[in-house]
Amino acid sequence: TVLRDGEIVHEVALGERTPAGDPVQVGDRFRVASISKVITAITVLRLVQSGQLDLDAPVGARLAARVGAVPSAGADAITTRHLLTHRSGIAQYENLMFARQVESCEQAAATGLSRGLERSPGTTLRYSTLDFCLLGLLIEDTTGRLYGDVVRSELLEPLGIDAMRLGGTFDVREGDVDDRSDAGRNYMEVLGAAGSWIASPTEVATIIDSLDLTTAGWKPLSAELVAEMMAITVDPPPADPAATTTVVTAPPTRGYGMGLMIFSPESFGHTGTLESTHAMTARGEGGYTLSLIHI
Repeated sequence: TVLRDGEIVHEVALGERTPAGDPVQVGDRFRVASISKVITAITVLRLVQSGQLDLDAPVGARLAARVGAVPSAGADAITTRHLLTHRSGIAQYENLMFARQVESCEQAAATGLSRGLERSPGTTLRYSTLDFCLLGLLIEDTTGRLYGDVVRSELLEPLGIDAMRLGGTFDVREGDVDDRSDAGRNYMEVLGAAGSWIASPTEVATIIDSLDLTTAGWKPLSAELVAEMMAITVDPPPADPAATTTVVTAPPTRGYGMGLMIFSPESFGHTGTLESTHAMTARGEGGYTLSLIHI
């Protein structure tokens, strides 16, 4: 799907969506993998906007209590901002999330919060899918509602999106592309808010366009929070006790914001990869927004 200035200018579906050879159609839904992080980040910032969450208040101990874990040293200092920017200090835990070492996001969260941190919260970027599993639990703890229900009311329904859903590893329904998985895997259930949304390319592009304040339509976030979401967090340089001068470097033009990849000063979006799925969405120059998903 391609949008220009918020309007659909191109939609195409190619290939087959089932092992039986049924043709894929425009509007069919795919796993969007880590593009789910954009959806979760917007929803978290909606709660910040309404005063229900504070970006810089510690949430580590609160999340540990929710999943019945004893937080490891330093974990209680983790904030919402740290989770959104992948600076929580939590390790990547790829096998934990994808190799059936646990059965749910809650179990993964308990492991990540109780084991030792890789680094102090707020210091360096370490992309960790577990950060966004935790953000989904934070949304539930804040609102007292299921994560998916909050996303629908805070983001999808105002955008007129009604077909998107959270999917399971072997949960294929009418209108879904059959994203094949090896037997015995359970990563969709473990990913939760970090990667389990199923959506059409047009729905993904619509969500990304909602962050472009120059186009028409409902916008989920204020200009101030959009700027926060797109701000690239710069890792602090290592301290040099012998240094006598300060070197000022130019701000980065590529990096990670809050649940958002910044590709250039004029382009942002996210990528996503799962077992049989590859996805990318980007708002680029010239008013174009694209979404491409394939298996």
